[in-house]
This record gives sequence, structure tokens and C-alpha cells, in this order.
Amino acid sequence: MKESEIIRALYPPGLAQTDDCYLDEEGRIYTTDTICEGTHFRTEWSGPKEIAIKLVEVNVSDIAAGGGVPTKAFLNLGLSPEFSKEEWMIPFSQTLGETLSSYGISLCGGDTYRSPSLNLTLTLVGTSTLPWKRSGGKEGDFLYLTGSVGLSLLGYKILTKQVEVPDPLRSFALKKHLTPKSRLEVAGALSKQFSISSCMDLTDGLLQDLSKLSASSSLGLAIFLEKIPLPEGTSSFLNLEEALGSGEELELLFLSPQELPNTLCGIPIVKIGTTNPNWKGVRYFTNGSEIKFERSGFEHF
Repeated sequence: MKESEIIRALYPPGLAQTDDCYLDEEGRIYTTDTICEGTHFRTEWSGPKEIAIKLVEVNVSDIAAGGGVPTKAFLNLGLSPEFSKEEWMIPFSQTLGETLSSYGISLCGGDTYRSPSLNLTLTLVGTSTLPWKRSGGKEGDFLYLTGSVGLSLLGYKILTKQVEVPDPLRSFALKKHLTPKSRLEVAGALSKQFSISSCMDLTDGLLQDLSKLSASSSLGLAIFLEKIPLPEGTSSFLNLEEALGSGEELELLFLSPQELPNTLCGIPIVKIGTTNPNWKGVRYFTNGSEIKFERSGFEHF
């Protein structure tokens, strides 16, 4: 079964959760995310500090995409004997605390247990006065993307020795892959200044996540490939389809009825497409000609 099919099987028919966050009746917003050894990181690449940062950022990114502000955290640590030692735990706990504190998040509880591999789960609780859902998109909305796409996959290709990349691009790509950064500040500015219909963070690659956004809002999307921002210099190491499949970018992908500025909080914002009532799903165009892709981004199963 695919991941989407597994999720649907857990819920009553028609009630599957499609957002990464849950909003209760009192305006609290919740998310939980796990990173595990071998799937989300490799310990030969990522030390305790990098793992702590990534654990916090992927969860904060979900809260950002839900239009919320995180305030409390709960941590579940599955530790193998190697990672329960002081030389690993001390830098992990210090970096975890510093990263949570940088967002004003308090660690309030959790659980620790013995595990055959490193398995870390963080749950965040926050507040939201005007939450965003993936299902909120409307006909006539414009589709926007923060930042760019492709650096995370390029970082992976560097680490697996598939390519040799010169600095500073090499450093940018490694940082994006090992310690991606959420766009919480941008989300906060968007929520205060503009109307946002629908939002999600980019974790499984643009090709797959666009399909999720389209399906959740029951909207057709027209994507203009020439508008998609690719980091300078990456075209020598990634083709377009690879860049569009790059996961864990933690950029914001969102719909708005308004014309937005080109930058916010120092981060580029690019209009990459529009809604279209004439079809369902996502269609890609370059200079007016439609392009089809064989792959759809990262799949767990």
C-alpha cells in the first residue's frame, strides 16, 4: 500500500486527515513528526547536533504551514545503546534545547525507550488565530512558493558521492539536506499581512506535494515550469525532474487570491502557477507547451 492508502485505511471512510496539523475547538494546533535512522538521516553524515536541529525544524515547519505558532513540545526518544551514551546525548540535548528556545518552545514531557536504531519523535502544540488548511484553496487563487527547490537532493547526491560540487554551492546544499530550516517567520508575516487560502510545507518533493494540495482543495493547478526557482548553479548537477522531486526542502507552498511581494522576511516568494477550473489535478507547462513527468517525488512505500 502507498502512504496515502495507509493513512486512509486508519480513518472512517471520507474522514482521513490530509493536513499535517490538527486544530481543536479552542484554537490549539498540534503536529507530530518522526525522524529515524536510515530513512531521514544517516549517522555517518549527521551527528547529534544536526539530528536535533532537523527534528525540531521539520515539526516547526508543519506548524508554520498550518498558520500557527508553536509553544510546547513533547519528545519521544528511541535510543540504541550507542546513542544513549553521554558523548552523544549531551550535544543532542543541548542543541535540542537551544533550537526549541530559539522558537520560544518549552519542552514539557515525553518518553525514552530502547530501540534497535535511533528513532526520534517530536510533538508540538501551538496556537493559531487564523489556521490554514490544505483544503482551503479557491478558484482564482494564485500558487506561490517560498525559496527555491533542489538543494536538498543536491546535498544528498554530494553525500553519496554522486557529484563533485564546488563551494559555496556545496556548503549550501549540505546545510539544506542535513539541517533544513522552517519558514515560520515568513508564515507569520503572511498571516498578518495577506489572505492565504491554503498552505502546506514542501517535504516529499514539489511533484508529489502539488498533487496533494490539488486533491485537498479539489482544484486544478496549472504550473509554469519556467517560473519555478532553482538555485543558481544547480542545473549542472540536477535535471529539472530531480529538482522538482527534491524532498525535505521545508519551503511553503500556498494559494492566495492576492498579488504578493517578491520577498518577505528576506526570503523570495515566487508565483509558480494558478488554479484552473477546466481540469482536475496538476498540469505542467513551459512557455505554453505541456510537459509530463514520469516520477512523482518521494514515496515511503
